[in-house]
Parts: sequence; C-alpha cells; structure tokens
Amino acid sequence: MKRKNGVMLGLCIAIAIVAIAYAAFNATLNVNGTINATGNFSVVFSSNGSCQATTTAGTDIPTATVVASTNSTTATLNAQLYTPGDVVTCTIPVTNNGNLKAKYVSSSVSNNLTDVSTPIAVTVSSTTGTNVIDASGTSSITVVIKYNWEGTSQPPESDTTKTFTIASNYTQAI
Repeated sequence: MKRKNGVMLGLCIAIAIVAIAYAAFNATLNVNGTINATGNFSVVFSSNGSCQATTTAGTDIPTATVVASTNSTTATLNAQLYTPGDVVTCTIPVTNNGNLKAKYVSSSVSNNLTDVSTPIAVTVSSTTGTNVIDASGTSSITVVIKYNWEGTSQPPESDTTKTFTIASNYTQAI
C-alpha cells in the first residue's frame, strides 16, 4: 500500500511538473502595429491621336481629328465621311501615370447613335495584346468609324459628320 501511495504521489508530481513546463512554454504573443498601403492609379489619354482614312468609292477622302487634352480621361473625335465604305481608323495613346498595373476593361463612345438610320458604325478596342499596362507604361486605344449606309439615297450631311466622345475604362490589374 505504501508502494501504491508512493506511485500515486510520483504520478501527481510528474503531472504537476508537466503542467508547469507546458505553462512556461505556452504564451500568447500580441503584435500591434499600423499598416499603410499607398498607390497611385492614373490611366489617361496622353496626347492627341492620329487618324488614317480610306475610301472605296468617290473622290472625297474622309477626315478625322482626335483631341485629347494631356492627362485627360476622355478624347473627342470629329469625323467627316462622304460615301458608303469610307473608314477612319484613329489611334489614341494611353499612359499609365500611376505606380499600379492597369487592365483595360472597356471603352464607351457617346453620341446620339441610337437612331437606327444613322449610317455611322463605331468600334473601340484596346490595342495591347494582354490589355495590361505596367506602371509608367503606355498603350493605345483604336477607334474605327465606318460609313455603313445601305440606303437608296444619300443621307443628310448631318448624319455623316459626327463628333464622338471616347472614354476608356481601366481597373487595377492584380
């Protein structure tokens, strides 16, 4: 019995030592601090664009100009088309002035093109292969304006001379 009591006392002492050792090596570490995240996201049209015009019929060559104020988020394009098949392709430079990568999302063209009788068709696209502009990098937006008229008579000149406002949407590339 004495021996049993001694074993029990030894086990209690061993458990107490293990508990004290566990408590000595078990601690909670609290870390306090402040994190500041800063970034500059700025994708803009960097200058006026350049345009090339072609015609498939007629002698009048279509014309177009692009005006984009430096560091502007919109550009204005004025186009004069003369005959069906006239095409104007304009390239507008885009610069990422920020320190974050930017990804091309979409472009929009504003003008009252909701009238189905309007003979002008417009498409806008990014010309970057990956659609991502590195920080301080450059790219461009391409705008194609085409005279798609299939009517039996020439539409009024007001329908073949248009002013468009182009805006391109970018988001942070991750």
